[in-house]
Amino acid sequence: MQFIKIVLVGIGQIFLQENGLSGLIICIAMFFSHWALGMGCLLGAIIGTITAILLKYPKNEIKQGLYGFNASLAFMCTMFTFGLKGVSPLIFSLGMINAIIATLIMREFTKRNRVAYTFPFVLTCWIFCWGIAQIGLFGLSQTTPNLVDHTATLDSIKQPFYAWAEVNFGANLTTGLLLFIAIAISSPIVAIWGMTATVLSPFIADCLFNIEPNQLANGIYSFSAILVACAFAGKKLSDFIYVISGIILAIFIQFNIAKTGLPPYTIGFIVSAWLILWFKNNLNHEKLNSKKFTNLFNPK
Repeated sequence: MQFIKIVLVGIGQIFLQENGLSGLIICIAMFFSHWALGMGCLLGAIIGTITAILLKYPKNEIKQGLYGFNASLAFMCTMFTFGLKGVSPLIFSLGMINAIIATLIMREFTKRNRVAYTFPFVLTCWIFCWGIAQIGLFGLSQTTPNLVDHTATLDSIKQPFYAWAEVNFGANLTTGLLLFIAIAISSPIVAIWGMTATVLSPFIADCLFNIEPNQLANGIYSFSAILVACAFAGKKLSDFIYVISGIILAIFIQFNIAKTGLPPYTIGFIVSAWLILWFKNNLNHEKLNSKKFTNLFNPK
């Protein structure tokens, strides 16, 4: 039971939530988009967790699910890239390999006390999903994304839930609704911020780059915004500033990466979150130095 809980917590960490119930709902949600995504979500987290246990990674980090979420995303990405029209032993094996590699990369970050977010999954899949698809290695080719046709009209009611689903490569209203519920169970404030991000991000993206409306309606420019909200949600004015700044940065980065032909995945969220963390750390350092300086002239 403890192992199952750790696996589910790892899935919950996709949205930065250390919550096993949230992880269970997230996993179930993915089956509504495609059975291969549901299996990838669960198996990736299992493989990542087992890899961490076998390699004797710190127990507290394993318990927190830190070695499950990137592996889960890597396996889902493999299924999304190659397996939506049929899963072969080759595709399944590649998903396992990607889950293991993402776990190994994650450990390199945790050893150095660095925040990785979802970068291990992105790096792994740039090489072993997009890269393989580009050269047609093993005869593998990329499947066409299953985007919902919104007849080029932004649906203000359904769009936010498609955005939630897109975090995990889904394109299903039920998937998005369940993912939102999963996060709301863990942290209502994070869910509120995430939903706010899904409303604001399409308008920001459209204002900045005049994005094609059906991409906005499918949440293509909102899923990284949700993750930014998950990372920096809070009750302070500074949290609001961090979230809005992060959303703008994430959209800018995603758009420009996409122009190169490289799939952006969650790189917009990752880089914007790194930049905000760097700014926050330097801001706190300046405050600390200011306090020390003041104390020199006000000895107790």
